[in-house]
Amino acid sequence: MKEDGSVGGWFCGNISWTYVALKRPLAAPDTVCMVCQNYKKGQCLRGKDKCIMEQGPGCRTRDFFIFSAKDGWRYNHTQLDCYDYCVSSNFYFGDLKISTFCCKGRDFCNIYHGKGQEP
Repeated sequence: MKEDGSVGGWFCGNISWTYVALKRPLAAPDTVCMVCQNYKKGQCLRGKDKCIMEQGPGCRTRDFFIFSAKDGWRYNHTQLDCYDYCVSSNFYFGDLKISTFCCKGRDFCNIYHGKGQEP
């Protein structure tokens, strides 16, 4: 194999062989995720940044809801980040509900376009 990753080969009689040298194993492309501690109505209000997931589940979106007897589950805010062990789920802790969504393979796939976009 050539160090520069170029094509090489050899010829023997009527048979020729060609190979392509790869510098690194094939892997899924990195995914860039948005990071925000407090995301509402399409805007990051606190902690805006980005992170890169090289492997693993990828970008995470967590919606926070507060329960009240009058209104039921009311959207409060969204958090965006990278997370190695992201699992889509709903977590309940008393009057707090956290809905988690995961995505990968598309840059900034965790930018939220749901409840947080409502006026």
